Amino acid sequence: MTRVDGGKCKGPGMRAAATVLGRWGGRLLSAGLSVIVAGCATSADPHEGGFVSGVLGLAGGGYQRRVDDREGVHQGELDAQQRLKAQARSLEQERAQVSGDLARAQARLASQERRIALERSRLRAEGKGPATQASLRQLDQAQARVSSTKDQLRGVRPDDQPVTDLKTKSQGIQKELDEIDSMVSVVSGSRF
Repeated sequence: MTRVDGGKCKGPGMRAAATVLGRWGGRLLSAGLSVIVAGCATSADPHEGGFVSGVLGLAGGGYQRRVDDREGVHQGELDAQQRLKAQARSLEQERAQVSGDLARAQARLASQERRIALERSRLRAEGKGPATQASLRQLDQAQARVSSTKDQLRGVRPDDQPVTDLKTKSQGIQKELDEIDSMVSVVSGSRF
């Protein structure tokens, strides 16, 4: 009989030992490796696993799935960030528009106040007839509403309030200005 390394076995005892070792050696080696590998804890998480987990993760595609999942989450977060930026730009544009509306309302209010003062001067110059007195009372009411609207405008803080609240307040102020204009127009006979 020849040995595994190609040499001759010396003696009958060696031949029996080589045969037993050859037959059982492969089995023992398999069983030993199985026990060692079974004793190793494996995990799909690369931070928790060891060498065996790494080999299994690479060979089975577990690591690539984790990378793909994380890239998907990352892309989702980037998309959400872009949507939020677009919403913020839109809100800032609306806020700027409402601020412009409020500035125009302030100018319109000042103009109405001047108009009321001019009408009051004109009516006082006409005399103290009952029609004049009624017109002066209407101008007093218009002036009171101008003062009230001024207070509303002072309470508006475009940088501190939600855009929806600002829009509502701006629309209310515009409506109030239209009503004041109508009151003064009745007295003066001309529309502002």
